[in-house]
Amino acid sequence: MCILFVLSSTIYTKLDELTLVLGAEISVPTPDGSVTMKVPKGVRSGQSLRLRGKGWTLQKGGRGDLLAKLLIVTPKDLSAIEQECYEKIQANTSFNPRTQLEEIKL
Repeated sequence: MCILFVLSSTIYTKLDELTLVLGAEISVPTPDGSVTMKVPKGVRSGQSLRLRGKGWTLQKGGRGDLLAKLLIVTPKDLSAIEQECYEKIQANTSFNPRTQLEEIKL
């Protein structure tokens, strides 16, 4: 996991596709230090997960929430074994996110 940048109360986190598909526990920095956040399996890129009370101090007292926005990052270079594994997954998957696009007539 890599932090891309922080904007207001949202922290943009880079994750690999396997973490989004399988789920994981990741470390996320907060104003008070790192906390562990559970990423549920099947979460989508661009989705935000809320860390209640882990954001910045509010003027009225207390803490705001911190949003962790998940961004998928794919590997640029693959080892031979990684290439083989991805090709096996691609050949055996029933998931097609482009199904709706095939029905569109322009």
